[in-house]
Amino acid sequence: MHVDPLSQRSAYAAGGRCRARHCGQSRRKNEETGWTGFLHRESDIYYQWLEGPEDEVMATFSRISADDRHSDVEVLDHKQSTTRSFPTWSTGYGTSKTSSLFDWAAGRNAPLHPPRVSDILAFMKECAERQE
Repeated sequence: MHVDPLSQRSAYAAGGRCRARHCGQSRRKNEETGWTGFLHRESDIYYQWLEGPEDEVMATFSRISADDRHSDVEVLDHKQSTTRSFPTWSTGYGTSKTSSLFDWAAGRNAPLHPPRVSDILAFMKECAERQE
């Protein structure tokens, strides 16, 4: 059985703004396009994991990068995979009010400057598991 590879991209942006209305719109669009992932807001920094068909992930990332609500968007990782890290999430969402990435990283001596993709992904998976 042939499985098309998924594109997985991790990014963060400083100074972003995501209101509940925008997050709801994003979830609906994500369900329509078939990509999954997780978005975490830590103060004014957003960490996002996108996964799905390459063309959809690239189009979504282009929209995020061009959106004036975001600044200093940086790609932390981009790879191909045959499995999803967040198969049941059109977009999981967390904030520092519910789970702090900074506290999580400090408790594990995980650097955030620069952040390691494996640490960001592990944190997001823990957040997603608590929300299920």
